[in-house]
Amino acid sequence: MLEFFRSSAVRVALVFVFVTTVATTAVFGLVYFQIGEANEARNRLILETEAAKSVNRSVDELKTAFEVRLTNDLRRIDYAALFDANHKVMFGNIAALPAIPVDGKSHFIAATPVPGSDNRLEPAIFVARQRSDGTVMLLGRSLLETLAYGRIVKRALVAALAPMLLLALAIGAYFARRSSRRLTTIHDAIDRIMKGDTDLRLPIGSGRDPIDRISRDVNLMLDEIVRLLVQLKGVGDNIAHDLRSPLSVVHAQLERGLESSNDEQLRTVVKQALAHIDKAMLTVAALLRLADVEYGPKSRNFQPIDLAAICSDLFEFYEPLAESKSIKMTLETRSPVQISGDGDLMREAVSNLIGNAIKFTPESGAVGISVMREDGLPVVRVRDSGIGVEPGERDKIFQRYYRTSSGHRVPGSGLGLSIAAAIANLHELDLRFTDNNPGAVFEMVGRRR
Repeated sequence: MLEFFRSSAVRVALVFVFVTTVATTAVFGLVYFQIGEANEARNRLILETEAAKSVNRSVDELKTAFEVRLTNDLRRIDYAALFDANHKVMFGNIAALPAIPVDGKSHFIAATPVPGSDNRLEPAIFVARQRSDGTVMLLGRSLLETLAYGRIVKRALVAALAPMLLLALAIGAYFARRSSRRLTTIHDAIDRIMKGDTDLRLPIGSGRDPIDRISRDVNLMLDEIVRLLVQLKGVGDNIAHDLRSPLSVVHAQLERGLESSNDEQLRTVVKQALAHIDKAMLTVAALLRLADVEYGPKSRNFQPIDLAAICSDLFEFYEPLAESKSIKMTLETRSPVQISGDGDLMREAVSNLIGNAIKFTPESGAVGISVMREDGLPVVRVRDSGIGVEPGERDKIFQRYYRTSSGHRVPGSGLGLSIAAAIANLHELDLRFTDNNPGAVFEMVGRRR
């Protein structure tokens, strides 16, 4: 319970209550002052207008009007009197002329004796105006009603403030408790995940508040972490699998070599062991390279690269090898063909395709490389007249370690096409196979967005 009151949610609730209280008090205060000012301004205008209209009346008319005014004043809030030139009262309900200028303007008096009472004092507004015969006409109005309105507003504020505070506290406590429970649930889920329950995910509500968005992002991050852990385990299993067989062979060969007393036979065994070790090292290097491409950071520092320039460089590099096998090699480019990517990775992917084409093409065959844009999409195509791929194997050739039935006799790890496909996918390209009759066509084609 103590932790609940120390939580940020409770502090937010208390701030909410404080702000609500201040805002409500300010509103009531504004209403109070507006009522007082509006009522006083209205009374001032009425008195000044009545004084201006009555200044030219005769004394008898004025006396009759004052009597009617005071008779109808059941609330006893009006003042009316006429004073002679010496400021002595002639008639009316106020005995003495207040100490205000005789200028026809309204003036506030903080304490004025109430007519018919010796001790009561009240605030009032008076207007004194001099007549042409030298007499002074006085009109006034008490502000007790305005003060009464103010007291009503104050009582309403006091009466409403306590329930409002309780309601604000209840609302704040409810939301604070709700947020605290959600955070506790999330904390418990994180604790279980840290203890090894990697299949568990943070709870997500039906709303779209910041906590739900954070939980959703954390769950996506956990999914990616689990995916990477699974892939890391897969890479480790693959390496262990590929090392087990060659190491077993090397171990057996070395044991036979040690048992042999013939130095020449020992040298032969060591050479064979070294060949197996080299093959295992190449396979491990290829697996690590594939893992780096597939599961490395996706936000690489890509920059504009020209596929035509890359293919031209690789054509010059592989042409001597093709000539050594009497393979005719051609290049068709429509430069430039630019994409955003990593030049070294793309060079590796295209190199794997060209290397495979030369490797699986017999002497006097042909290998063609073309790079262009088709329908606005970049296309890199490597065509050969080699042994091709059987129809039943074409959906498997991009799998790791898969070797076609016709390609088992050709040295290789079975990872070249997997690496090329991973690099193509990283660059938002699709690596495809089509039949060349005879031979194969591998092409990397950009994806439509």
